[in-house]
Amino acid sequence: MTPSRAALAYYTGACALLATTATIYLTPYWPAAAIPLYAAGVCLWCGYRETALARHARVDAQRAELAARPAPCCLLWQMSDGGDHGADCTLGPGLVAEIHQGWTEINSACCLTSWQTRGTTHDTAHCTRTDQTA
Repeated sequence: MTPSRAALAYYTGACALLATTATIYLTPYWPAAAIPLYAAGVCLWCGYRETALARHARVDAQRAELAARPAPCCLLWQMSDGGDHGADCTLGPGLVAEIHQGWTEINSACCLTSWQTRGTTHDTAHCTRTDQTA
């Protein structure tokens, strides 16, 4: 029985016992109504505890699922919430550092030809920096 069904059974039992309590209270034997009233209180408490335990189990399962996820392998995976990459991504920290260094070199190069030849050749027609020579 699932926790929600168990809680529902406890709450249904409590309602039935409360109806019994109301019926007994109308008779001349009204002191006997204390027994089903106490039993209804126990059923309500059990239903509440069952609901709380189900909630705790659900939270623990979500935490275990989050803990089982692999560590992010690259910046793209971190920015896309894991949508673009999966656990089989081969980008390690060293490769991420090399990619970052490559982008830094591209951004610091004065022109594409200078970057491709590692600064040995300089394209003066398309270069944005005129103070450098090859």
